[in-house]
Amino acid sequence: MKNFSARLKAARLMNGFSMQDLENKLNKEISKQAIGRYEKGLMQPTSDNLSLLCRALEVKSDYFSREKTVSIEKVNFRKLQRLPMKKQEEIKQRTADYLERYLEIEEILNLDRSFENPFDGKEIKTEAEVEAAAIHLRKAWNLGENPLFNVVETIEENGIKVFELDTDAAFSGMSVELDDGERIIVLNKQETISIERKRFTALHEVAHQLLKFAMLHDDPKLQEKWEEKMCHYFAGAVLLPANSLRNELGKKRYQIHIRELKLLKEQYGISMQAILYRAKNLGIINDYHLKQQMITFSRLGYRKDEPGEFCGKEHSNRFLQLILRGIAEEIITTSKAAALYNVRLAEFRKELHA
Repeated sequence: MKNFSARLKAARLMNGFSMQDLENKLNKEISKQAIGRYEKGLMQPTSDNLSLLCRALEVKSDYFSREKTVSIEKVNFRKLQRLPMKKQEEIKQRTADYLERYLEIEEILNLDRSFENPFDGKEIKTEAEVEAAAIHLRKAWNLGENPLFNVVETIEENGIKVFELDTDAAFSGMSVELDDGERIIVLNKQETISIERKRFTALHEVAHQLLKFAMLHDDPKLQEKWEEKMCHYFAGAVLLPANSLRNELGKKRYQIHIRELKLLKEQYGISMQAILYRAKNLGIINDYHLKQQMITFSRLGYRKDEPGEFCGKEHSNRFLQLILRGIAEEIITTSKAAALYNVRLAEFRKELHA
């Protein structure tokens, strides 16, 4: 277990534990001083202590001997300032663990993991260029102009992995690109987050992954704010293409009924507020109408809780499907499959018959 010290620290951070927290979780059967020595590589645990650590940290024993390791350094958090550093580290380590397991099954199945960015690296400077990029992505990924039923699955089908985790509501999503070109988007699947927000966040992170933005501001904060705005624009443009919205609303409107917005939300899986901003960006409505509509939304409480809901699903089963393929082709055992899926063997056997 040559990597044990680093793996132990990663598992501790993945659980959001300090050394004292872990000692408490272990009912003081292992002291924080001993944990510190383990993490510094000054000593190795006994087999009994290793079992205690596995139970406390909710990892399988092979976690500590895993050959494929991922280190996540540069990330793009949304609403970073609202997320404590401890929680950021927890999310990063949980993402690394998921990606290690995902990459391992791909390697076992000898799958080609090469990723092709559909964009040529041209720098984005204007909203018009973002609009064009959204059209190009839909063409490159053969999406047509119809509503997208499952954004997460679409992203995975096109070479970007998606990890969903239940965490702090202040976290919406992040995107990660490793040195070897591997890409992953992380989304919060907490129940309080609407499916429309999840879809929008996923495509916002796709923009961070695929688009190259020109440096238009010397102030880093202004540059970041502008890039976030462009990623918002891209997400809305992919979810609701310009031609589709003009067909639905017409080229020019002076009033849009709330019922219209609700129906569009349920059809395209994009929030009513995002639809209004999209209509404004395309010149269908003007700034005054947008402002008045938002005042109405505030009065009705729709800024925080809109009516209507998209009925599609937002999840990809690719990771599980690869594991099942490994079992079916007798490349891995059911026990190994459970370890890759990070569940107990009994729980995984239930998954096989779900």
